[in-house]
Amino acid sequence: MRIKITFKLPHHRQLLTLNYQYPLSSWIYRVLEKGDREFSKFLHEKGYQLENQKKFKLFTFSGLQFPAKTSQIIKGSDRMEIFSGTAQLILAFQVPAAAGTFITGLFRDQKAEIGDRISSMKMEVANVEMLPEPVIGSMMKIRALSPVVISKLGDGDRYEQYLKPGDKDYDTLFFRNLTDKFSIFALNNDGKKVLTGERLSFRCLTTAPKSRLQTIKAHTSEEVKVKGYLFDFEIEAPPELIKTGLDSGFGAMNALGFGCGEIINNNVKNEL
Repeated sequence: MRIKITFKLPHHRQLLTLNYQYPLSSWIYRVLEKGDREFSKFLHEKGYQLENQKKFKLFTFSGLQFPAKTSQIIKGSDRMEIFSGTAQLILAFQVPAAAGTFITGLFRDQKAEIGDRISSMKMEVANVEMLPEPVIGSMMKIRALSPVVISKLGDGDRYEQYLKPGDKDYDTLFFRNLTDKFSIFALNNDGKKVLTGERLSFRCLTTAPKSRLQTIKAHTSEEVKVKGYLFDFEIEAPPELIKTGLDSGFGAMNALGFGCGEIINNNVKNEL
């Protein structure tokens, strides 16, 4: 399920850190906790888990979207100026269909203050809309609304290597992550096993994917830098697998606002 949140902002200049994904993720958890403490605690502390101990939160969100010419990065800083009176956010959850209305209701009339120790931006939820289920076929074109993170730890490596489309092992790791998510959600809900023997193909449609570096827990002793990439891509896979990516995110660290995507320019018949 996917929802679109429209925020109302004060009509004056506000400063927002470029590293706002972690504080925005924290706000989402707080809203969920108000409505269902056990579900929020489960997502935050445990998440869904496979037998190999891999864990997934199975939700993601886009970057904040402002009207044209109402935001600008302050040169030489990690802040941006916001002059807009509105902002929008796409939130996606891999949850049973029955949970959609409940989750949507949790975000109505909420207030948010997103920032860090230096500055913050105030917002109020003006509207929450559950988006219609997209028509999904076995080959789709998708645009990343937040950076897609694919990484690996090679032999002798101390830190994760963040990969971009076209790098060795990128496609393999991209689909391994996606099939793990499909498998864990299916096993926790209807007992289906992961799809096997299906054609899986990834093709980046953007000539030069844009790198985005996010600092998680900025200005603290737990600060971590994560790199992802923004691009359009074409994916060939079973429709159920593509829906998993759209609902829970493509790549890693989705609950921190990475890997949110939307369908672009497709004329397909629903194969689900």
